[in-house]
Amino acid sequence: MMDKINQELIKELQGNIPFEENPYEELGKKLGISEDEVIERLQLMKDSNQLKRIGAVLRHQKSGYLYNAMVVFKTDEVITETVGMELSASHLSSHCYERKPYEIWPYNLYVMLHSRNKYEIETFIEAIVKKHEILDYQILHSVRELKKSSMTYFSKSN
Repeated sequence: MMDKINQELIKELQGNIPFEENPYEELGKKLGISEDEVIERLQLMKDSNQLKRIGAVLRHQKSGYLYNAMVVFKTDEVITETVGMELSASHLSSHCYERKPYEIWPYNLYVMLHSRNKYEIETFIEAIVKKHEILDYQILHSVRELKKSSMTYFSKSN
């Protein structure tokens, strides 16, 4: 069972955390507890599987990364991990993962790329496909950004 302070802490973390040098200290002040207690409570919630993770959501367009693309590849099993590691190591990549291919969608390797220059993504992908002799891939450029939101477990009005 989650106590009232942990519920209030989760409520605060559902939105934007304070844009401060010490955000947990600011959260603690709001809740009437110390920064150390905030960190301790978060760790205990994580250890008890009440909290999976705390992650940042990057608003790419607001950060100056105006060119975004999901690139999908059909790779042979023997090179999938190697290509995936190379893709994910790039400063252009925010995430890269493998999925099961299907007859109507044969792609098994996915990467999300972000750039300030629209040609940087194409140049990077051209080098990858040439190096690894990948014949089947698609660059799916983002045309608009959809609303990004986090899960809400407790409403602010509770």
